[in-house]
Amino acid sequence: MRVHRTSARSRQGDRAPCSNSSADRHLAPAGAIYAVAVSLLFMPLAIPALAADMVESKVAYTGYDMDFLRDVNKGTWRDKSRQLSGQLYMPKSGGRHPVVIVQHGSGSPDHRDYRAWKSDLRDALLPKGIGMFIADSYTGRGISETSKNQGQLSRASRTVDALMALSALSARADVDPSKIGIVGFSFGGSVANLTSNDGFVSQVLPKGSRFAAHVAVYPACGGKFERHQPTGAPVLMLLGGADDYTNPAFCTDSAEGMRGNGAKVELVTFDGAHHGFISTKPVYWNEGAWTFDDCGRQIIGSDGEERDARISSEGKSWVEFTRFLAKACGRKGVHIGTNEKAAAGALQRTVAFFAEHLRK
Repeated sequence: MRVHRTSARSRQGDRAPCSNSSADRHLAPAGAIYAVAVSLLFMPLAIPALAADMVESKVAYTGYDMDFLRDVNKGTWRDKSRQLSGQLYMPKSGGRHPVVIVQHGSGSPDHRDYRAWKSDLRDALLPKGIGMFIADSYTGRGISETSKNQGQLSRASRTVDALMALSALSARADVDPSKIGIVGFSFGGSVANLTSNDGFVSQVLPKGSRFAAHVAVYPACGGKFERHQPTGAPVLMLLGGADDYTNPAFCTDSAEGMRGNGAKVELVTFDGAHHGFISTKPVYWNEGAWTFDDCGRQIIGSDGEERDARISSEGKSWVEFTRFLAKACGRKGVHIGTNEKAAAGALQRTVAFFAEHLRK
């Protein structure tokens, strides 16, 4: 495991690569939690309700269908709305509490291979007085998964969804609006990163809350803002060193650009870990999943358009854009599956990160 702590103040000292051996940590406590939770894999419904001192409720929020962030710039992003909802788990104690929003990736929000880790996360956060909200960008749109067809839901729509969930939770009497964090996986990790850019967030929520902490787990870092304007909230990226679905090198590049503009970013790479390392399923070859790593970076300009060396989103729909990339440089087939040490390490670091930044 390699740990890269990056911030505006420490940037000059972070150029050298970190040593693998010096960064290893003893992860037995979190690993034990994770191992016990594996037995919950085949339980029905969503996250198993293990925590006795919690209140569970359904929270509705509004999502919007759009092609690119240009729709936010043009003021047309609210033209097509969707009713979404997610599951909120809160401590029973009274008063306002911090909350962590969990944003899914291309797979189902309730994918059984990831329930155990999410259950562990919830049961580790609740005793610390932190609630957890399982967001769902798919059910309200009639989508089951997008790994085989990313044209179904745009990057812009997913990112705005997270901000709408933030807004809905901020209005609740039992939530502290100044202490809401987000953790996202894969495409959801991209959302966790992009929502740390205040230049974009301020257009959607000009007077609203901002996320207080961001965790991106094996994120898709192919898309990044041309200029990062940090909200001031810290960012933690947890990467798989053997990830051939979402290239971790893109995340290293993104972090460099983010911290160059004053953001506080920490990177942790788990050597040998593939995409989906928090799952309970052994590593397998997913022949139907599309990856666009060979396409390079898509740069999101100040006009909300996405551009790379091959194509610009100007005048195109998201469907047209992804179809072009699929033909020009996309490929099918990636490795996905568990790495117990990485799963335990990610759990331990995620809990500690939110405990530090949401309980101040």
